[in-house]
Amino acid sequence: MNLVKKFALQLSLIGVVLFTIGVMGVTQAKAAIEPGHEIKYNIKSELFNEANILNTFTATKKDEVKIYYFDTPNKNFLSADYNNRLRVYKDSNKMDITYKKRFQNTPLEEALAITANHGFTGTESNYKFEMDIKGGNRTFTISRKESLKTTSKVSYEAVDTSAAKKLVLENVPKKILNWDSEAWYTNTLSQAVVYGPANATTYKGSFEGYEADIEVWNYQGEVMVELSTKENDASKAAIIEKVWHDHLLAAGYLSTDQRGKTAFVMDK
Repeated sequence: MNLVKKFALQLSLIGVVLFTIGVMGVTQAKAAIEPGHEIKYNIKSELFNEANILNTFTATKKDEVKIYYFDTPNKNFLSADYNNRLRVYKDSNKMDITYKKRFQNTPLEEALAITANHGFTGTESNYKFEMDIKGGNRTFTISRKESLKTTSKVSYEAVDTSAAKKLVLENVPKKILNWDSEAWYTNTLSQAVVYGPANATTYKGSFEGYEADIEVWNYQGEVMVELSTKENDASKAAIIEKVWHDHLLAAGYLSTDQRGKTAFVMDK
């Protein structure tokens, strides 16, 4: 082989190596978990009846929903940062079960490392990776929603606990089921009771130039009104968080109670 051919071959091999490294870099970048952001604020329930919601947020009414949580009397799921939630919709045959793993009091980088060690790559299209931002708290969450049709035993009118728990178990995603162990999850679910239902009315509108979801939750004589929006870009999410906070505070809308919806029901 003459020197020219040998040099050309070396260049070709170098090109292949560089191309491979580039592809690997792109793949790794795409596989990295980049959470979206959900910014939430509770607003004063005494100020926001339906008429005021429709007017203030240029909103339209969406759904009436009943929400149930499944956990043991000692809240073993919640203590281990699991959340199993059922939503059933009025005048519809649809319902959904949301399975969520939360990382409370865990720095994001640590939460992402733990998530990767459990087999998540960030490419799972049927899972949602999100920063839950409320009341100054930031919690990384992994969730998956399973959309189902109501049954004779699980509907808006009534939910049979045993039948609902069976549906929760039948539809739990494998990565959640096996996060600790299948035996632990199934045993904990077998001991679960129902928390709820909370009755919620949902609206779609906008606030200060950003799309907004408004949910009014009623449970055991208390009312919580939550304003929220979603944003993928972290810097834009930070802007929305500040803009909303400042305007809600200035308008006298911001509630001193910034509990999450799960706590609103399960802490009773």
